[in-house]
Parts: sequence; C-alpha cells; structure tokens
Amino acid sequence: MTEQLTLVDLPEGGDRGFRPIQYLGNKWRVLDVIERTVERHCAPGSTVCDLFAGSGVVAHRLGRRRTVLAADIQEYSRVLTLALLRPAGVEGTALDDLLDRGTKYYEQIAAGPYGDLIEYEREAVAAALRARPESLCGVIEHGSVFAHAHGAEQTPAELARLLVAAGAALPAEPGTVVSRYYGGVYFSYRQAAMLDGLATAVRELPDHQRHTGLAAVLGTASDLVSTVGNQFAQPIRPRQKDGRPKAAAVAAVARRRGLCGVDLFRAWLPRYGRLTATSAPHVFRRDDYRRVLAQLPADVGMVYADPPYTRDHYSRFYHVLETLAVGDEPMVSTMKVNGVVKLSRGLYRAERHQSPFCIKSEVLPAFEALFGGTAHRGVPIAVSYSAYSSGTAARPQPRLVTIEQIAAVAGRYYRRVLVESAGRVAHSKFNHEAVNGEVNYDAETLIVAHD
Repeated sequence: MTEQLTLVDLPEGGDRGFRPIQYLGNKWRVLDVIERTVERHCAPGSTVCDLFAGSGVVAHRLGRRRTVLAADIQEYSRVLTLALLRPAGVEGTALDDLLDRGTKYYEQIAAGPYGDLIEYEREAVAAALRARPESLCGVIEHGSVFAHAHGAEQTPAELARLLVAAGAALPAEPGTVVSRYYGGVYFSYRQAAMLDGLATAVRELPDHQRHTGLAAVLGTASDLVSTVGNQFAQPIRPRQKDGRPKAAAVAAVARRRGLCGVDLFRAWLPRYGRLTATSAPHVFRRDDYRRVLAQLPADVGMVYADPPYTRDHYSRFYHVLETLAVGDEPMVSTMKVNGVVKLSRGLYRAERHQSPFCIKSEVLPAFEALFGGTAHRGVPIAVSYSAYSSGTAARPQPRLVTIEQIAAVAGRYYRRVLVESAGRVAHSKFNHEAVNGEVNYDAETLIVAHD
C-alpha cells in the first residue's frame, strides 16, 4: 500500500546543521524532517544506519539522540563524519606546532622551481584583474605539472618551461600531489602547496585529532577551489567556444586565488572544536552499501539511505577531496579523443567509484538490492530522492527513475510504503542559469517503507 503525505513550508528556524564542505544534494535544509521520520519508525534505543553518509550532516544530526552506523564508499565521507561525531580540539601549542610544520613543508615546495610557477601565476592574476586574462587562461587550461608531464598540448612556452622544471624538482610522493596534479587547475599554485603542507602536518597529529584536522583541510580545499559551485567535477572553462577569454569568469577566478589557505584552515579548526562530541559508540565504515547491509549489526533499528539522484557520479564532484582524505598518489583516468588517449580533463582518480544508482541499466537492480537488503534484515528504511523530472536543456532526463518506480520496488518487499514531501527545498544546479529548468520546491522526497 502506498500513501501520499505532504509536509509544506517548514519553518526556517531551528538547527540547520553543520556544513563541512560544499556538497551536492546536502540535506541540511531537511534535517528536521529526516530526524522526525527516523524517530517515528526506529525503535527506541536502537542504532540508525546512515547508508550513504556523504558530507555527514545527517549522521551528525541523528547522532545527537542515538548511536549511528555511518557508511559510505568514499573515504572523505568517513573522515568528515568522524570529525562531526567525534570532534577533537586542536588549539594552543598544538595548533602553533601544526601550522609551523605545515608552513615549513609549504616553504620546501615553494623554495625551488615550483616557486617560479607561484610567481608566474601571481603576475597572471594581477593581469587578469586589469582585464588582461590570457596568461591566467593558460594556467587554468594547461597549468597541471602532472598533466604536462603526460603529454599536455598547446601550453604557452614560458608556462611549459616552468612546468617541466617544477616537475623535475618536486618529488613524486603523496605529500606533493595537490601541488603537482591540481595546482593551477583547481587551485592557485600557492594554495595547492599550502594544502599539501597542511595535509602533511595533519597526518602527524595524534590519532584522536587527525580526523578533525583532516576534515578542516577538506573544508579549506572546498572553500578555495576555483570552480562553479565549489566542486571538482571539472576545471572551469575560461574561454568562449571561439577562443575569446571569458573576462568576468577569469576575473572571478583571479579574486578567488587571492584567498589564503592558512586563514581558512584557522577558521575551520575551531568550528569543529566547538561541536559537542557524544559518548555513543558510533561506527564509521568505508564500504559498499550492499556489503554494509549484508553485515548489518543486530542493534540497527532503521536504515536511512540517500543514494545519488542523477547520471552524474558523485565521485566526480569530490575526487580531489578523496585524494586528500586517502593521502595517496592516484592513477589518473584517461579518455580517447579522435583516437588519441589523453588524461581526463578533470584529472579524475582512475579507480573513481561508479555508483549503480547513476547507471540506467543498473539503477533499478540497485534499488532492489537496497530494499531487499533492509527487508531481509527486518528493518524499516527511509530513502531520500529528488522528485523533479522536467529536465533542463543541458540534461533532458536528470533522473533515471521516478518516485513511483522506487515506491513500486519498495512495495515488493514491504507491506507499507509512504511517500512524503520534505517541504519547500530546491537543489543547487551548477550549470549556467540559461540552461537550468524551473526551480521545483518539492524537490526532496522521502520514501518510507516498513511492515
């Protein structure tokens, strides 16, 4: 049986949640609805499983009242959720030592030829702010040290010389990945080197502080990135199709590249320090949702699931954060263009997770596995999904399944299925306003299934 319920115009007041990064589909606007749903259907005293924890804001809210099992396939999610539910202060002498180590590591990177790249970009930024954007366009399009070493084309001659020198001088190790891979493309060279320094210093913190420090690095990176929507789906395109620079867009990048990573990091750490840690024995897993469901502990009384909504794999939007969280030197995915194999323009991780919820041929079987897995364990489930389906000029079919299809799958495993509107919520769209469809304020829906 399917019932249609509606919750309209939720009040603006109350706890709106902590936002650790800019996150696509962030649930901070509907936390009250999610919490009420969980408390209504989850047995008192039992654990709730947040199966696609993402930025951790739902687990953080639910963790105020009960134990949470937070799971996600991405390591950055585990780091953020740990920091939200088990925050640890880093202050006083510990903070001074941390910043000192980070600064010294930055200075080691910037002391050699990479410092020449920093100066080259500084001049390019200054020129862009004086309506001369060409040099900064070149940095954004061709500025990756790593990509240049793997066959980048059409790089301006002076920039190419500096990239070669920096590539020869920087050690190929995880502590220089942001500088070598993403400097110039997603961040300024200076910002990238400072992120490397901060991440390296944070990894030397004691165990109970490390996840908080690393979460602050992820927040800093999310605030620094020079792209539309503060995400990493792809670098900004600084030129029109005819090759002319987008003067306003490049000037916006120039201004953003003036931000100081250390200042932002200093602001992020105390934000976590002010959070209240709970004594509940929360569990944090980096794993596929099917394995989590197969091993669900007996004390779990409900599952909350927020799977991806669109054809766009979420991992594409946060791959740089994943690299920072994992602390490795990833292989980069490739693509074939006119028969020539090239690095992906976004410099994506080669093993980047490809969710079945984002693949047309796999999405319905994925929902079958989801509802079948929770029903087999005998627990209710609430699934968040975005209902708007009119599409845009850029993406005519933004959703692979309808709410009705999801409810039908749930109905094969549960006696009762409720479809609830979560109030007036509109999701961010990162593409240009001209190709966006009309905003739908009933965009967030909860499908609740129980016996």
